[in-house]
Amino acid sequence: MSCPDCERIHLLPAEAGTLFLAPVLAHTRSALRRRMVEEQIPCSEPTSGILAMPVSGAGGLGDALARLDQVLSGSEQAGCRATFVPEGEQFGLGHLQDTHLLSTLIARHNARDLSVILANDALDFHFQPIVHAARPTEVFAYEALVRASAPDGGIIPPNELFRTARNAELLFHLDRSARINAIRRASERGIGSHLFINFNPTAIYDPAFCLETTVREILSRPEGDGPSGFVFEVIESDQVKELDHLAGIVDRYRRAGFQVALDDLGAGYASLNMLSQLRPDFVKIDRELVSGIDGDPYQQKILDKVVELARELDVQIIAEGIETPGEWQWLKDRVDYCQGYLFARPAAEPPLPVHPGA
Repeated sequence: MSCPDCERIHLLPAEAGTLFLAPVLAHTRSALRRRMVEEQIPCSEPTSGILAMPVSGAGGLGDALARLDQVLSGSEQAGCRATFVPEGEQFGLGHLQDTHLLSTLIARHNARDLSVILANDALDFHFQPIVHAARPTEVFAYEALVRASAPDGGIIPPNELFRTARNAELLFHLDRSARINAIRRASERGIGSHLFINFNPTAIYDPAFCLETTVREILSRPEGDGPSGFVFEVIESDQVKELDHLAGIVDRYRRAGFQVALDDLGAGYASLNMLSQLRPDFVKIDRELVSGIDGDPYQQKILDKVVELARELDVQIIAEGIETPGEWQWLKDRVDYCQGYLFARPAAEPPLPVHPGA
């Protein structure tokens, strides 16, 4: 059971046609009409409140959106609905599913590199070891960290990748592709299990459908420990508005036999509330709390309380972002596992950790 529409990347059409614009407010409508006249952008008003902009086959919809991006402010773009109707077609109910905010269509045009990456299944991954706290040269697991290159060869930073996807309403597609390709790239590089895979809960609408391709991908692999060797890590937990929704995702993963980790524990009240309600298998201590902890008594007291709570809930603890021997020395007897540049930087080929004293 899966949703075919969720697996289709919506590339912008290249043929000729008409871009229909429907500003929500009269003020936005008059501003949009005035701007288009001033910039000599051809348009008509086939019905009251609706503007029609012809799109040539030569430049396609992309050129039209680029022009609108130059002449309209962000608020004007966000205050306008838009849909494209190919030449020879009449607007009908079927076009409603392709109606978006103009700002979203412009974002999709600006995200065309990302669309190509997703359409070609071209995401890659680097891997960083998670080590046993008391035995830092012994690898417990690897975390898969997404990497992407633009068609021109330039590297796209992960934060920019996800920001672009969110603006273009491609976050679900990116998150799904990242989960599946993390599993494939890890298998190709000899990591059969003990793999941490990030997922963004705001990109998952219905766990029963949205996670099925990920579950099938893992269950189809004969190597490793099966589902129990994979840990799905909640990222951007501060963006979660509905805890019940996240609980449904966690429950779906657990029923399939996977484990779950909660990222950035200690970053705020919300993460502590999630810890008590979700009872994950692992928690990652927020790196802001870890940084310089060996010299900050205030941070030490906070972390001790966080560790105490996790222990009471029988949750295993990972300290991430460790960069100095002093941080590791203070943490190694308090947490179960450690992760950070001190032991190894992420790399395409899964690196072996070095001892902090080496």
